[in-house]
Amino acid sequence: MNEANINLVARIVFGEARGEPEEGQLAVAFTVVNRMNAPGYPNTIHNVVHQKCDNKHEYETLNDWIHHEAWKDAITRNTEEYQNALRVAADAVHGRRPDPTLGATTFLDSDPDTSASNIPFDEAFDKIKIGNLYFVYKRRNPR
Repeated sequence: MNEANINLVARIVFGEARGEPEEGQLAVAFTVVNRMNAPGYPNTIHNVVHQKCDNKHEYETLNDWIHHEAWKDAITRNTEEYQNALRVAADAVHGRRPDPTLGATTFLDSDPDTSASNIPFDEAFDKIKIGNLYFVYKRRNPR
């Protein structure tokens, strides 16, 4: 994977998981990689990151001008948050660390069992909480 792909994933990590523990940031990075490898999603990092639904990016940070400005500022100042995002993005993209999400393609900031999310989570899915985020993946062994 090239540097542009690492930067795309790092942008998602920075916007969606800044302030989360490193494992949570790595988990967000893996949602991009997992989508790229999952049926029903684009098969490139660029297209996964830029995928839209109802004319909005699926990774909500890309819809937020303030997040965009914070990202540009972090790059300019070469902040620790920026460096951390790059590192965990590279680790996920290059497979240097195991996926803590068990294959999740989706994450939420509230428990999917109790949230008002419009995403239909049912008995076919399991979840794992990492930091303050819930990662959702298809159950491997249906109950």
